[in-house]
Amino acid sequence: MNAPHYPEPTWMRISGRKTPFYTRPLLGSELFDDRTSVLLDGMTDACVGFTFQSLYAADEVKQRARNAFARLRFSCPIIATNIVGDVSGPIPRSWVYAPVQSLSELTRWTNDAFCIVQHDLNVDAFVEETSQRRLPYQPQNASPIWFRCYLLLGSNNKHGLYFHGPHAIMDGGPTLNAFALMLQWMTNDVIEPAENLPWGTEWHNLPLGPVGATGGPREDWNIAGIELLKQLSDSETVHTIPLTVRPFRMSQSAVGKTCRLERVLDPTLTRRLVNKTRITGCSMSHLFEAAYCMVLLARNQLPPSVWDAYHFPGNSSAISLIPHLKLPYDTKTHFISSRSHIPIQISMAEISPIVSPRRQLLQLTQAIEQRYARFAAHPCMPHVQAARAYQPDALSEIPNFESSINNVGPMERRLPLSWKGRHTAEPVIELESVLFSVRLTSLTPIIHIWTMKGSLHVQIQANDAWPKADLQNLLDAICSRVCLVLEDFSQNPPGHPSDPPLSERSKL
Repeated sequence: MNAPHYPEPTWMRISGRKTPFYTRPLLGSELFDDRTSVLLDGMTDACVGFTFQSLYAADEVKQRARNAFARLRFSCPIIATNIVGDVSGPIPRSWVYAPVQSLSELTRWTNDAFCIVQHDLNVDAFVEETSQRRLPYQPQNASPIWFRCYLLLGSNNKHGLYFHGPHAIMDGGPTLNAFALMLQWMTNDVIEPAENLPWGTEWHNLPLGPVGATGGPREDWNIAGIELLKQLSDSETVHTIPLTVRPFRMSQSAVGKTCRLERVLDPTLTRRLVNKTRITGCSMSHLFEAAYCMVLLARNQLPPSVWDAYHFPGNSSAISLIPHLKLPYDTKTHFISSRSHIPIQISMAEISPIVSPRRQLLQLTQAIEQRYARFAAHPCMPHVQAARAYQPDALSEIPNFESSINNVGPMERRLPLSWKGRHTAEPVIELESVLFSVRLTSLTPIIHIWTMKGSLHVQIQANDAWPKADLQNLLDAICSRVCLVLEDFSQNPPGHPSDPPLSERSKL
């Protein structure tokens, strides 16, 4: 078992024929996200954004958003990098950044990377079209654009702001932090124009790798870290069949096109669920993971006599590195993929098939929680993903993408929903809804959950080979199993829990 690369590669200045540029290899989760995208035809490339109401006129919204996006390049220059190298080669691909040399160069880049879409704010159509585009964009006579910002102008002062880029940059937390920066600058009446920033020095804001950003090498890695890697590797070694999900009937599929559905639980039901999960000592992520496992058992119609031959490959185990960043590192501008993963696999031999559905849900939840807790608090965990990149044959493996539960948490803890101007009593920008979309080129669905304005949102998306009705049934079944935690549905037939009344909104 190898250690992370100590000392970790950092940004290196290369003197070019015209201007210098800076480069470093992709590290940790950046590397694995990039490999997933390249080898699986853009898999997990992300489109994330908000709809919002604004007191500003449309022209002023355009001016403020454009200036904020140019400032974002200064604070987070990773959005203007290129990614170069051969993903099938023996060494990782690299980021390459060329500092801005003139205001005309900044204007050209902003013209290519900041786009205004004028229509009736049909977010679903916009996201569907965007997710089918393969990154990078290729402007004429310009470097590739890997990250783009879209401003959607609608009617009645309702607009949308969206990022489209690779998951190697767009992790959930860092992406929402970047939106918070833009909204802060858009509503600041005294913010200076981006042109006045000291361009040419912005390369200092390029992000460190996962080891450097989290405080540097762990002194006990050679003992505790290596043992952790071995334990994680051992936990991935299984000899049973993984539970999977596939559509009952395949529909016509367009590459990259997704079917996306969302269910919104009203504030009363949301509060009950949150309180009950706290009482049972589990997280909402693992509760949904357990409910998903129950749905897989039902969809695969597996009799209890064969359960021992299967396991559930839980994948809600991404650990963000943002809470582990060390001062003086600024967490708000650390805009890059930054996480570790804990492999969680639950043998169905551990789960009783004869208990009530509610008890079965709790058994699964506790099993997932125990495995997660075993590794999550380990002091070497922030460096696990960085270390895995240096394991033998790490770059020769084909990525294995599984279903995942992505818990964003309370949106209001990520960024304010209301933004006031300097001289206004009421908000000049009010965020109304958020959307998380990823390009999916396999049949594996992906689920996001978050709370916003007191309601729990459950969003499922999948390759459009899934018929909408089938995906809706999958979403409904997961929500029904989750609600088993509220009370004992032992009077219901096994595998057919009651479906509590939920406020529902579905979207393609």
